[in-house]
Amino acid sequence: MSTYSPDLGADSIETGKRNPGRPRDDARRERILAAALEIAAEDPARVTLEQIANLAGVSRTTLYKWWDGPYDMVLEALMERTEWSLLHAEGTALERLHDQLIDLVGIMTDPATEGPVRLLASGAAADAETRSRFSKTWLGPRRRVAARIVREGIANGELREDIDVDAVIDTIFAPIYERAFFTGAPLSRELVDTLIAIVAPGISATPRQQ
Repeated sequence: MSTYSPDLGADSIETGKRNPGRPRDDARRERILAAALEIAAEDPARVTLEQIANLAGVSRTTLYKWWDGPYDMVLEALMERTEWSLLHAEGTALERLHDQLIDLVGIMTDPATEGPVRLLASGAAADAETRSRFSKTWLGPRRRVAARIVREGIANGELREDIDVDAVIDTIFAPIYERAFFTGAPLSRELVDTLIAIVAPGISATPRQQ
């Protein structure tokens, strides 16, 4: 079984315990993950072991040796495809949070990744185990990056010392996911600008604190 390790600042794919077999061939692995992501993007209902195996040109036995199921393949493929979105090291705290939200909006509006995220979120709503994997592997790394940005902003005097870090993260991320999964309202740079403009006065340090 392959699992994504959301270590802050060093996100990587780790190989966890899986059934005995030959080591995975990198080229074949990439082909399988690309097939899983392509099918999820085009039609999430078609994401099955058989469809992925056919598109990747491998046997279902190969897939079973390396992954628990289609969900894990799509999740690993998506995390690799979007790893760049976890890198936000330059600018002020508010600028970095803004950039992180812009990247999330980009993922949620890109046809190549929007479908896979929607598939994973719907799976997370279906059972507790899948929800735990989605939270740990997709939501968790993004929250940790945002938390690091906020805490660094507090440490350097940009942001208030008494703010609730988790509440700030909830406030800026929730509208994006609500629009993506529930209301269907537009996701845009203007939305991100508005969210940061709303939050900034409440979390920015006063002149006396700086």
